[in-house]
Amino acid sequence: MKPAIVINTTDKYSHIWDTWYHYYKKYWHLDYPVYFLNESLDISYPFNQIKVDIPELGLWTKKLRESVEQIPEEHLFILLEDLLFTDGFATGEFEHIYKCLLKVRGDAMRIQPESKYTITHTTLEPNIRKLAQYSPYLIAHTPNIWQRDFLLECIKEDEDPWTNELEGTKRIHGKGYNIYHYEKTWFANVLRHGKLDPQYLKLMNV
Repeated sequence: MKPAIVINTTDKYSHIWDTWYHYYKKYWHLDYPVYFLNESLDISYPFNQIKVDIPELGLWTKKLRESVEQIPEEHLFILLEDLLFTDGFATGEFEHIYKCLLKVRGDAMRIQPESKYTITHTTLEPNIRKLAQYSPYLIAHTPNIWQRDFLLECIKEDEDPWTNELEGTKRIHGKGYNIYHYEKTWFANVLRHGKLDPQYLKLMNV
């Protein structure tokens, strides 16, 4: 069993796709199926492309939902186009993260730097922790390996991503979902509210 890699993007950010792909090729070397989700523009990258032409304003989750429904894999590692790889995964590291998720029957495993919303004791190993059942961000659209059906449950309402993180989290509070966090610094969020963060200008010059 392998997870699928899913790049969730929008045509209005097509100007950074080539830069994103440059760092993806540099740092990602695992042979997994890859899906590229956008509205209508064609791509030249060697990915499976899924087009769902829905305006993003307030319907971000609807577009993602209709796209994910076309992906057969049970687990999806979802990435956004404005998160550029700045480091890779050590040999066997990503496979280990995925095996840990399967072992605990987790619903999601986010892979990002330190989070203050995890519970204090460790699970599995020192750099994997579980999120508290009433964390304000049980749903976060940072890089996660999602169990597909759980993701669809989280995005069943039509919302923008920020509302979905907050209101969607409230909808699943206390329902016993198992969401984990693997601590790793490996990407840079280069856009803030659709504009390039000046501190990442060097990353864009490729």
